[in-house]
Amino acid sequence: MAKNSIDAYGASGKSNVLFFKPEDLTLITDADHPLFDERVFLPLDEAMVRNVMDLGIIQPISVWKDPELGKTLVVAGRQRVKHAIEANRRLEEQGLKPLQVPGVIRRGSAIKMAGAMVSENEIRKADTPLGRAKKMANLQARGHGDDDLALLFGCNVATVRSTLALLECPAAVQNAIEAGQINITHARALSKLTPQEQRDKVTELIAAGHGAKPRERAQRQARLMGNAPRIKTRTQILTALTAAEGEYAKALRWVLGTDTEGRTA
Repeated sequence: MAKNSIDAYGASGKSNVLFFKPEDLTLITDADHPLFDERVFLPLDEAMVRNVMDLGIIQPISVWKDPELGKTLVVAGRQRVKHAIEANRRLEEQGLKPLQVPGVIRRGSAIKMAGAMVSENEIRKADTPLGRAKKMANLQARGHGDDDLALLFGCNVATVRSTLALLECPAAVQNAIEAGQINITHARALSKLTPQEQRDKVTELIAAGHGAKPRERAQRQARLMGNAPRIKTRTQILTALTAAEGEYAKALRWVLGTDTEGRTA
């Protein structure tokens, strides 16, 4: 007698995976909807379309039946659905059988689905800083606190606040963050300045980091922002002490265990 799938694979259980025509699934494009993700507007990737035509959709998407609209909405898997639609168009032109998309059903409120959407996307592939900030703000507006956001995005509360601070910055700062020219910590510090001061400072930060490797760029920009570089080893402390003055020099000598004249305490 043939074994069932649970016995055959040594699994402890199974769940139902449904199959959908990608054209019958609803992708949210309304920015006010809890399940909106601006990446829904990303252009198609030709390599991915060809891959889907050849192999189909391997990883199931997540879907939710909206009780108000009566439609099946995509919670996670927008790009897979979009590329499957294009793949089907080409397959049908070639007289070939269109493919279907496997989907796992999620149940709960629209707000719960928004949380599931964020978590699944963040765990698989992190969004851009600005994209995360917009999602955080959207969830915050729907009643989620900083602790909730930290849990959903897999970070701490300080990171949530730093990320949200990006939305208070002018475009020049936001563009620099998206391009990887400055980091979130800088953006949070800059958000406390006037818009023009932010624009001036971010120009200086970009110039300071130009052509430098990531670590050197971080050190240059930290100095420009007025942050003392982290010093860990005795050799690093001694090196820093040769150029240090005033209270900073005293602090370094204290760390080394010497008095102000260099004698061992």
